[in-house]
Amino acid sequence: MDAISLRYGGPEISALLERTDAPALDTLLAGDVPALSLAIFATELAVLDLSRELAGITPGLVVGHSFGEFAALTAAGALEVADGARLVIARDRALRAAHGTEGGMVALRVGRQRGSAVVGSLADRALVVAAHNGYDQVVVSGPHESLDRLRAVANLLGIEATRLRVPYPFHNRLLTEANRLFEAEVDGVRVRAPRVPMYSPVLGRYVETEQDSREILTSHLVREVGFLSAVVAVRGDGFTRFLECGARAALTDLVDATLPGVRTAAPLRQRRTLDELRSALAAFSGEGAGTDAPAVERVGPDASPFERVGPDASAVEQAGSDVPAVERAEPVPVPAAPVRTTAPEPAEPSPPGDAAVPGLVDELRTLYASAIGYPEEVFEADVELEADLGIDSIRQTELLQRARRKYDLPEADHIRITDYTTLESIAGLLTELGAGRVSA
Repeated sequence: MDAISLRYGGPEISALLERTDAPALDTLLAGDVPALSLAIFATELAVLDLSRELAGITPGLVVGHSFGEFAALTAAGALEVADGARLVIARDRALRAAHGTEGGMVALRVGRQRGSAVVGSLADRALVVAAHNGYDQVVVSGPHESLDRLRAVANLLGIEATRLRVPYPFHNRLLTEANRLFEAEVDGVRVRAPRVPMYSPVLGRYVETEQDSREILTSHLVREVGFLSAVVAVRGDGFTRFLECGARAALTDLVDATLPGVRTAAPLRQRRTLDELRSALAAFSGEGAGTDAPAVERVGPDASPFERVGPDASAVEQAGSDVPAVERAEPVPVPAAPVRTTAPEPAEPSPPGDAAVPGLVDELRTLYASAIGYPEEVFEADVELEADLGIDSIRQTELLQRARRKYDLPEADHIRITDYTTLESIAGLLTELGAGRVSA
């Protein structure tokens, strides 16, 4: 991938994939989005290759989410790897060159109809529903100021609204100029009809022709992502096994929350050795295995595929994945919650202020276990919520808000959830906000 990237004037990304001290997601979002994008693309293809090599898994269908459609097109044979990488580089170049691309995205824990109503109530043409990810999640994109107003209205209505850490207002006509610049790049690349069946959430249908493949590429920046309708459609066509190709488990959690009787796997849900990865893939490909995720309730912004954040993960681990491969299979039972697979690390220091209130960690353990569905005993005071238990940052944000409401504490918009990654550190934060005085 480095060689291809350098050929087209792009960044080297192997260090982001191989080094444990690679830059964090925030660092890359602030200063090197092109490297982050290419590293995500490479990771998605690498996981697919590893699934074939280690467990003989061959996809019966591929589905991409948003930017993940680039990897899906490549996995399906509509693009050569070199052309896929070239287009990833060109896409970032177009986004940087275009005017008026400032903005971001907010996940709302509501259904499509109510989400559209909330957006419409603001009478702001720059705000749009960018993705419909689940029965209880939509993602809205727009300018930063508009998103601030959206969050304020959502707060008044009691709707959970989570700002996502993304560099642009994707799937919005604000990116029309970038989309036009990128179209010119697509014209110079050979694109084919997929050789492996592919369903596109951007098109809302199966991808059958070269023109379909091109349409995805030349419109994805400005069109809504219908992920919910896509997975419902392919489930209706008999696909019941979903393998997430990429880091973390954003899409797996969405599928588990949406589709009954399916079998899922996210091989990189948490940090794993090669042997553990081989075992996870073998379990998925075998006849007796189920999902490697815990049973989950219907989810909202905690399952957004736009953000995966870990305290010590590489940037690609933090950013997550966008493309699952799916196969036909039979439904199987869900196993118990995951166990800790990494050695204990030094506990996160509590923020400045009083020491955590005695018993507060125990109360948080009960709260988090009840919400996630894990046994209380896995929530050790110093266990990393994402790296060890696979609880992503948006889910953590939601749980922190629950804890804040439980103790009737004030809003704290300045808080970075990635600074509070263990129950011990969260207890320290709540103590600083006043949980000790409330408990007393």
